[in-house]
Formats: sequence, C-alpha cells, structure tokens
Amino acid sequence: MDYAARRSNDRGDGSVRVLAIHRYFWPDAPPYASILRAITRRWATDGHHLEVLSTQPSYKSVAQDLRRPHRELLDGVLVRRLRVLDEHGRPWARLLNILRLCFSVARLILVGRRYDVVMASTAPPVVLAWVASWAARRRGGAFVYHCMDLHPEIGAISGEFSNGLVYRALQRLDQSTCRRSAAVVVLSKDMRRALVERGLDSANVRVINNFALPSFAGTADENDEAATCDAHDEAPLRLVFTGNIGRFQGLEAAVDAVADAGGTCELVLMGEGSALAALRKRVQERGTSHVTFLPHQPPAAARRLIRSADLCLVTLQPRVILFAYPSKTMTYLSEGRPVLACVEKHSELADLLERENVGLSVPPRDAAALRRVLGELTADGQQLDGLRRAAQKVGPSLFDVESALDEWSALLENLTPSEPRP
Repeated sequence: MDYAARRSNDRGDGSVRVLAIHRYFWPDAPPYASILRAITRRWATDGHHLEVLSTQPSYKSVAQDLRRPHRELLDGVLVRRLRVLDEHGRPWARLLNILRLCFSVARLILVGRRYDVVMASTAPPVVLAWVASWAARRRGGAFVYHCMDLHPEIGAISGEFSNGLVYRALQRLDQSTCRRSAAVVVLSKDMRRALVERGLDSANVRVINNFALPSFAGTADENDEAATCDAHDEAPLRLVFTGNIGRFQGLEAAVDAVADAGGTCELVLMGEGSALAALRKRVQERGTSHVTFLPHQPPAAARRLIRSADLCLVTLQPRVILFAYPSKTMTYLSEGRPVLACVEKHSELADLLERENVGLSVPPRDAAALRRVLGELTADGQQLDGLRRAAQKVGPSLFDVESALDEWSALLENLTPSEPRP
C-alpha cells in the first residue's frame, strides 16, 4: 500500500501529521527561518496538521529582541521553541545546544502521537537529520531531508571538517540519512549531481529551489525603518551584498576589486559573520573609503538597500556552488536588480544569469576578472541598462513563491516512504 493510501485509511481525510525541524524559525534571521514558515503555512492551508520544533531566535545579535512564546499557534501551525545557551565565544555552548536539540527531536518523535511525515534541514548539519530520520523510521513515518547545503562537503571546504576521519564518519552518517529518506530535496541540479555521484538513486533526489523571502505583513521585519546607506556622489556604480559574511563568501576579491577601481564604484556590505573582522581589516589595509559596512537589519531594510543597487553581489569560495545555492539571489532578482556572481562559469547559477540576461558571472576569488567587469560596466552604460531592464522584467518571476509552494504541496501529496534501511 502506498503512503497516500495508508494515511487516508489512518485519518479518513487524506491529511497527514507533519513535524518540521530546524534550529532557526521565523522571526529569526536566516533565510530558511522565513522559508520554512511559508512552507509549513502552505501545508497547513492544504489541510494537513503541522508542528514545528525550533529554538528561540538566536542567530544574530538582535535575536534577544525577537523572543517568542515557548509554544504558539502561528498560521495554523503549532510552533515549539527550545531555550538555547548563548554561543558567542563559547564553542562548548554550541555543542550543548546541538545535543539538546537532537535529544528533544528524538524524544518528540519516539514518544507520544506518531507523525506521518518528519522533515529536517541542515542546521545543525548531519547529526540532526540523522537523528530525526532514525527516529521517524522507528515510528513508521516518512522522512524528508531538505538540504539547504550538502554536508560534510561544505564543511571540508570551510575547514570545519578537514580531519579525514571526521569527514568520512560524517559522510557515512549523512549517506544513511539520505538513503532512508522518502525524499531528499536540494536546491539545484549541481547539488543533485553531487548526491548522485555519492551513489544515491537520482529518482529520490528532487530539485525544489528556494524563493524570494516572503514578507509577513504587520510584523516587525516589515515595519522597521532602520536607516540604510546613501550612495557616494562620486561613485557611479553601486555594488550591494546582503547576508552572512562568513567563511564561504570569499568577499576579499570584491574588496580588492573595488579598492583597485579608483573610486569608480562602491561596495556596501550588510550583515554579520565570522569573516567580518578580517574583512574590515582588509579594507583598512587597502585604504579605500568606498567599502561601507552595515549591521544585520530586518528584511525590509535589506530590501530598501537592494533597491538602491546597480548590481547585487553573490560571492562564493571555489566549489561551494556545487553543494549550495545562495538564497540571496532570489531576493535580489525579486527586487528587479541584476546580479554579479563570483561562481564557477558552468554552474546552474551562472547559466541562469547568462540565459536570462539578468546578470554576469566571474570566477570565484578572481579580483582581476571582477575589476575588469566593473570597468566595462562603468564605461558602457548601455550594457548595465540592458541587464537592469531584463532583471526588472523577468527577475520577480524567476523564483516565484507560489510556484515553489505548489511543488511543496505536490511533494507532500505524492510522498511514499523509502524502503527500510539500517
């Protein structure tokens, strides 16, 4: 009996009981926190019974101002939030938070009412999804693995999982999670190819890309009037980057290119992250006044800044695009702004920008190539105007929210359990 028929027999109405798990949930700062709210809201609207297990907002320095009830009904979804320890400068606290979240996930799934479907993503990486998939299998539920990025491959690039023994152990754990999943959802064909090269069945790996970050009317993120940044009069070309300033971005090349441009362009960086201090130091050493840093701000403020840009910047370290897809791309294009991506030329993202004429790509970490492109765009206003017109025309429709949510509705409706595996 397939899963759709079994759940219909169990409930009589075709609905399913779903538990979605992620460390961060709206109103927390990571893009997935809002994306998951949109997905679970759609599933609840479809008539399913939704619960979310997450933590209190804790991603950014402003998170304490966003605290929510430990249990609340949001969009018809029951949201449970665990307390977490402050992790700033305390690696041991991060480990304890991970252990507590994993224990809470196992207890919630194994004890009490059975969930028909459990879905987890990749924060924290590898171990949370492994625990959730193991517990779901023990209770006879289907598991959906929503891979926002692929671990441990990403961790190997960042150096976090550079130890060979650790890397191989984590890959075995993640491989077992993928194999006992009813569906593994990734964001791009590049990511799908990487999993198939691991040896996974391609039929079980589905591509559903993210969408422009949804706005939730009447909430603090929409009402916030935080100031952005006025463009320098002497800089005709404005580059904007919003999001995490971390190990994967490789923003050093962008800083160097802008510094070498001699005042013909400026770069505005909005966000926080582990690489911020080093990047500030690099700007200081280069002696440029055309790189501006802004703190992390709510989505409404970020969108205002994006609308002020001539080009919006996506930068990744080499090979990261094979295992992840930057969600900021969707937000940039939804605002009709062209994208300049520092990624491999034959990646899905680079192909999209070229095919739709909504942006350009240069190799990652190539400051000379980036400087050359910026010089060409500064000298040739018609090329930039063409990119801008195309982005305004087709950008908002490329990652349409409703189209993506339709795919998520179809996924849940057609879900079948994976074969039992150890």
